[in-house]
Amino acid sequence: MHRIPALLLIAAFLLAACSPATGLITESQPTSTPTPTAPLPTPLVYTPTPTATQIPDVGSSPDKLKGTEIRVWHGWDGSTASLFDQMASEFSLTNQWGIKVSVTRYQNLSLLADAMGKALSTPEQPDIVVALPEQILAWQTQVLDLTPYTVQPGIGFDTWDLLANFGDQSSVDGVRYGLPAARTARFVFYNVSFAHDLGFASAPHTQDEFRKQACAANAFWKKDKDLTNDGYGGLALDVNSNWQTPYSWLATNGGKVFSGGEVLFNTPDNIKALEFISNLRADNCAWLPDSDSNYEFLANRRALFITGGLSDIGAENVAFSTVSSPDQWTVLPFPGQDAGIVMYGPDYAVLKSNSAHQLAAWLFMRWMMDAKNQVRWTLGTGLFPVTNSAMGSLKTNSSATPQWAAALDLLPLAKSYPSTAAWSQANKILADGFIAYFRSYPSQPLSNVLEQMDAIMKDLSKK
Repeated sequence: MHRIPALLLIAAFLLAACSPATGLITESQPTSTPTPTAPLPTPLVYTPTPTATQIPDVGSSPDKLKGTEIRVWHGWDGSTASLFDQMASEFSLTNQWGIKVSVTRYQNLSLLADAMGKALSTPEQPDIVVALPEQILAWQTQVLDLTPYTVQPGIGFDTWDLLANFGDQSSVDGVRYGLPAARTARFVFYNVSFAHDLGFASAPHTQDEFRKQACAANAFWKKDKDLTNDGYGGLALDVNSNWQTPYSWLATNGGKVFSGGEVLFNTPDNIKALEFISNLRADNCAWLPDSDSNYEFLANRRALFITGGLSDIGAENVAFSTVSSPDQWTVLPFPGQDAGIVMYGPDYAVLKSNSAHQLAAWLFMRWMMDAKNQVRWTLGTGLFPVTNSAMGSLKTNSSATPQWAAALDLLPLAKSYPSTAAWSQANKILADGFIAYFRSYPSQPLSNVLEQMDAIMKDLSKK
């Protein structure tokens, strides 16, 4: 049996702690979203209301929190980190309870996870951590159940306001370990003008339509006498390892990675789901570029489709500008029997400490979830809002790029990924295995690669 090149698989784990991949959603894109000019947010007001329902006791009350200082750790960087720090300072200055917030910034989410692993259950642990759901689930014995706080009169939070599939990533067995801090997603980027010139009046919705357009794009490049460009057109495969693209193909086409408490890659459903991409590659309707990115290929029509995230929209627009392309492009969901986009991003979690710090942490977190603050946060970062109450203002924001607006329209198709601590390992294996398969194509059958991925996952689970 052939093996996936060992260096590729080993590198995925050795580089995890310093890889920028864990911080992809942290950087804002100034070219895709405007700089906010909104006034300072209105402070969250504590207005207790009578209720006949038995309210859980959280052990403290807001009027007893004056002088309480809470610590927040996060892994954002760039302008996103700066905006978060600024909003935390404003909360400290304006909240009526006298709560102070201090912020510690880590370079990326992997370094944050390392620091958390050392600080848990010690006086050094923060009151709030902004981390990936799978990381939070790994620390769940030290993480507070937020359910009692969501129903507190005047300071609670209606979880029905969370956008579909946004609020359950950190919830297990009825315990809510976190609330979404930010979300992004992976999309198919599509050159609309190129497609029109190929004779297609609308974007593909099914895999058959996707295949037809991808193969037509490849056929376009075979019309001239230059044999060196015959591989262009269609779908340019990812050149950088990430789990979001392969998981999106799986999730929209009947595949499943986590079932019955176990991670499994080599299943008939997963093979069937990924064979669509494999067959595109076999027919030259998908190709693997030898480059650092795919942005230029969508802009110069060497690809009809590429895949990218919210944070890539700005870079793609720059690529179109660089080659002076008049083409129009947009973002699409991944096609399949259940077309959609897979959401990912960090959550807020409160660490167990004492009732005063826990309540103070909740009040800051709840302030960040307020609709006005959500709008400001979204406009400043280019990331998705997480609540329905923030959506109205954002949908009328005419200064957003057409691609970001199109991405916002796809939120009803959002899907989540497995809610398990094991995803921290599984996603690296999925990312590395997927790109290794296409780099070595066609030397190995897809089932062999998935079998090796299962073996690696099993070995890591024993450690």
